[in-house]
Amino acid sequence: MGHHYVPRKYLVGFAEPGNPDAIWMYDKKLCKFTNPNIKSIAQESGFYSAADELELNKLVERPANLVLDKLRNEKRTNEKERADLAIYIATMFKRVPKARARALSLLPGVLEDTISELKTKILEMEQGTKNKSLVDQRMIELEKAELSLQIKTPQTIIDQIRLPWPSENMIRMVYTMSWYIVHSTGPDYFLTSDNPAFFFEAYGLGRPDSELTFPIATDLALFGCWQGQQYSTNYGEAKQKLVKEANTRLASGAKRFIFYHKQERWVAKVSDNPRPFLSKIRW
Repeated sequence: MGHHYVPRKYLVGFAEPGNPDAIWMYDKKLCKFTNPNIKSIAQESGFYSAADELELNKLVERPANLVLDKLRNEKRTNEKERADLAIYIATMFKRVPKARARALSLLPGVLEDTISELKTKILEMEQGTKNKSLVDQRMIELEKAELSLQIKTPQTIIDQIRLPWPSENMIRMVYTMSWYIVHSTGPDYFLTSDNPAFFFEAYGLGRPDSELTFPIATDLALFGCWQGQQYSTNYGEAKQKLVKEANTRLASGAKRFIFYHKQERWVAKVSDNPRPFLSKIRW
């Protein structure tokens, strides 16, 4: 049995009608639907440590599950529950495969910048010392270290990338945003994915144009932004245009799997679009 990078309790909110243990899953790689048991999806053996999984369940999932249930039952939340949900969403940024792939893709650039900075410091040291042989030795050592890092990433860095914990700043940004929690009455509803908390990577979370999209259930989604009053929670109905924008975002941000409560052709269509048009939302 693997570790669930998307919690089972969360996925139940998108289950097939009349069958809370099953869900329709579209595979972007294989371009096909399956109807698996929720217990068997969104997991990977050894994805993180058993200790981290226990901590995730105790500190993140259990408190937030109460909030998710409350919202799914059309009840409003208090300040503590807002904090619990903010931690849950921020953790979702870090615990999924897409986050690891993103971090690994950034490593070469980080390495290049770090090596460049160290070379500059060594050259500056050369100007302030008469011991040129020492400077040359440091440069040789740096070049060897650079080559070694290019061949194999140190395990300590890999271990750091594998951690599922968000930074305090990420949690604070999610908590501070204006929240819009909206309900869809159909005919289309919200899907989710193996990367359920979507944000525009070019903006991050803290810029004026930053936006967050987090589906809570088939008929419910949370949108975060910096429009309106900070720390506010606003409730309303979701027009179909908004539902389609949310689904386009989630499908585009998925690493591989899309989840919906039934098999629909439009799910495959939006998932297979390699260059979707994503719009800003005005509240």
